Amino acid sequence: MLLFENWPIASAVVVGGVILYAAIVMLTQIPAATKAPVAEEAAADVEPPRDFTLDQLREFDGVRNAKIYVGLKGEVFDVSRGVHMYGPEGPYAKFAGHECSKCLATMSLEDADLDALDPKLNPGEADQLDEWYHTFKHAKQYPVVGKVSVPPTYEGLSVHELRAMQRAALDAPPPATRVHTPLLVGVCGVVYDTSYGGYDHYGPAGPYHKFCGHDASRALAKMSLDQADLDDPSLEGLGPDKLKILQDWENLFKRKYPPVGTLAS
Repeated sequence: MLLFENWPIASAVVVGGVILYAAIVMLTQIPAATKAPVAEEAAADVEPPRDFTLDQLREFDGVRNAKIYVGLKGEVFDVSRGVHMYGPEGPYAKFAGHECSKCLATMSLEDADLDALDPKLNPGEADQLDEWYHTFKHAKQYPVVGKVSVPPTYEGLSVHELRAMQRAALDAPPPATRVHTPLLVGVCGVVYDTSYGGYDHYGPAGPYHKFCGHDASRALAKMSLDQADLDDPSLEGLGPDKLKILQDWENLFKRKYPPVGTLAS
């Protein structure tokens, strides 16, 4: 289903520009009653920029989470103030919690066009996407709250390779598609990228930064930040109580962070 009905070709040539302009105005307009009285109040509601996976972004649909986020050209915009358009009862509710570049570029509401991070567009569609991006980017009511991306994956890493990868990541600027540098933590044989939503905890100034680049299973089970526990990933000698703590940590990681690889046994 298209955003707008197909017009006869002759009419489309005449009014196409008017339709696009009207659509942009409609999607970015906010009723006066919902606008914050001063810019500072609107800014106070904005979360610090973070990284999102596509799955994490889907949580911000106005239902599972009260905030409504929409991705466009890899950036994530907070459109919560446009709830009349993007909320559960709005005409563009389908965009909530999704990357919608291809949909806006091609004027489509098809599910298959959602979450395309690198859509193949013709020149006209690319220009139209740039128009949408410019409107979202410079509309103060739609602040940027992060970026959405698909993390790379790594299989069968040794603990030495994991440490080397983390050191290299910290020594380099974040990738262009990311807000933060990857923060890799191994738990029970799986590597998670905690930079997707966990930067405050695992970033360089975070309380759990020492876990990055390590198989942290033993340290988590013992609730320890000792280097000796980080350097020894074995679970040997841990009792049932410690293993239960580790299981709780593993469940938390599975729930909050994307798995991006495995550790060699």
